[in-house]
Amino acid sequence: MDADPLLTVTEVADRLRLTASSWRASVADGSAPKPDDPDDGKEPHRRRPRWHRSTVDDWNAQRRRRNRPHETPASPGATEAG
Repeated sequence: MDADPLLTVTEVADRLRLTASSWRASVADGSAPKPDDPDDGKEPHRRRPRWHRSTVDDWNAQRRRRNRPHETPASPGATEAG
């Protein structure tokens, strides 16, 4: 079995818990990574781009870090002065 398989749009969406149309929209607007296997030689309605699982996982980890607010841990029992 391939250690880093190629995933279809549907497989990527399932892995990320998105709809396939949400993933396609992210690809179209450039916020998702370009396909590792773009399948450019076919007509648009016949294309089946695929991404390596590692590409998707790395992108998702970076996306989640960017969307996480910067928090500073509060000390126990501390209250805001005001």
